[in-house]
Amino acid sequence: MCGPRRCAGCRPCCPARRWPSIPPDGPHRQKCPAQTKGECPVKKQRLFYLDLIRAVALVCILVIHFNAAVTGYFTLPSKLFGSVLPFNIYLGDFGSSLFFMVSGAALQYTSPGQGREPLNLARFYQKRAKAVYPMFWLAWCIFFPIRFVTKPGYYAAAKTPSLLLTVLGLDNFAQAAGWVTMDFACVGEWFLGSILFLYLLFPLLRWGLRKQPLLTWVVVLAASLPVHYMGWDARLVAIHIPEFLLGMAFVHWKRPARLGVLAGCAVLLFTPAAADGKVACALFSAAAFILLAALGGCIHWVPLQNACALLSKYSYAVFLTHHVIILRLVDNFDLAAMTRRDTALLFGVYLLAVAAASAALFRLDAWVRSSAVKLVAKPE
Repeated sequence: MCGPRRCAGCRPCCPARRWPSIPPDGPHRQKCPAQTKGECPVKKQRLFYLDLIRAVALVCILVIHFNAAVTGYFTLPSKLFGSVLPFNIYLGDFGSSLFFMVSGAALQYTSPGQGREPLNLARFYQKRAKAVYPMFWLAWCIFFPIRFVTKPGYYAAAKTPSLLLTVLGLDNFAQAAGWVTMDFACVGEWFLGSILFLYLLFPLLRWGLRKQPLLTWVVVLAASLPVHYMGWDARLVAIHIPEFLLGMAFVHWKRPARLGVLAGCAVLLFTPAAADGKVACALFSAAAFILLAALGGCIHWVPLQNACALLSKYSYAVFLTHHVIILRLVDNFDLAAMTRRDTALLFGVYLLAVAAASAALFRLDAWVRSSAVKLVAKPE
């Protein structure tokens, strides 16, 4: 289809299947004549399973950071939600792994020819920067003054040059990796720095999957696992490269390949390979990703599809706002004295506050972008 209206000659895509496949130009999909001439820009069909997985990941992150805040970072018993999944998988790690996989899948799906055509590097990196940085900087400019004023001396130990880390979106990552003990981090998490590194690698991984898929997997695993086990990356990036690559490759896998990977991950969870918590999480998350994708192909309930699409749309804004909000909310509570009812009420307030702040940030970001475009546009 071409945009919201169908041009003459276009045919709608076939209905979603249980195991969603994404052929670039299969027999069930016909290009319209206008598209062939380059006159009709094509908007790719939205894939529900990507929205579903992103929504599940987002819920995991919202819950785990709430748990961490109301339990004093797990020094107190949890009164509402658990923080650990089967196989001793930490809920936060599971949510992050799903995000890495769905990011790889979404990038591969939306890239030219779904990874089968050459990639314009300058355009790709420009689009990634525009997607990440403006809203991040805007959120930081809003929340940093609030924390600076309400917590005097909080940033006293931060060195002024470390502001460069904030400009690059690496401030939280730098703290987690031990590059600095204190900087001007305020919004976002270590995840942002990790995904930025994966964005840098995406063109190379994409090229490898095009030319030599099996060799690419061998090289990635051979390079990533030793770095992870040795801790050279502070265990923040290397283990997530195979997760990101799995999301990319999943776009092209047929049902037998998906079932094979699912079975392999399930078996490896019961072997010594899963002794490392992060590796176990990667295996568990890969299996969950494949199962959720299959589930997404079976769900045709429009309200759920719309809800997942809405969560997916605002997920980045939620990512930037939620942690600041929950930390601010628990400041005035005696955490040890909180009852289960109080915890449930606080969780409801937390969700409402995050929803309001995220929607406001999303709209403010859109307004700032449109205003900036008008400001630099040449007068007619």
